[in-house]
Order: sequence, then structure tokens, then C-alpha cells
Amino acid sequence: MSDDRHSRISEEAYKLWEKEGQPQGRHLDHWTEAERQLNEGEGNRTAARAYNRKTKEFAESGPVEKQAKQAKADLESPKGEELKKAEAKGRSKARGEDPQISRSDSR
Repeated sequence: MSDDRHSRISEEAYKLWEKEGQPQGRHLDHWTEAERQLNEGEGNRTAARAYNRKTKEFAESGPVEKQAKQAKADLESPKGEELKKAEAKGRSKARGEDPQISRSDSR
């Protein structure tokens, strides 16, 4: 382990120890939690794995076809325009755009 990585884990473990009230005998717990947090990084791999697993379970559970047909019917119904607007709003946020910033249409 590099000295830099060791130092970062040590600092994070110390912060966890302080946050928990400086308990005795929990140094290994704090160290492993600090390691886990640093390994997660900016993109939370644990959350991504859980999401992928749940998505696969849902797809394999059977109701996908029925729900896809219902979604199509909803899009073709009077509430379809509202759903399309909500989708566009969600997609704009997914691209990292800040909805609080207004932009001109001059693009």
C-alpha cells in the first residue's frame, strides 16, 4: 500500500473514531470502514451493484412485458403529453444540467 493511500485511510479512520465518540477497541472497524469508503470513490460501486442486481431480478420476474404494454397505453392516452414532459425534465437532469439555471434558446 502506498504511503499516500495509507495516510488517507488513517485520516478517515481517525475521523470515524472521533465521530463515534472515541470508543476503545474499534480501531479495526474504523480502518476497514475508511478503506471501504475510499474504495467506493466518487461512483458508488456498492450502490451500482445493488441497482444492477435489482434491475436484473425485476426483468427476470415476469411483469416486464405487462408493464411495457401499460406504459405504451399510458403514452397514447390523454396523460401521454404530461408523461413526455416529465421524461424530458428527468433526462435534462440526468445530463447534469442545472434546472435552476435558465438558458437562452440561441444554441
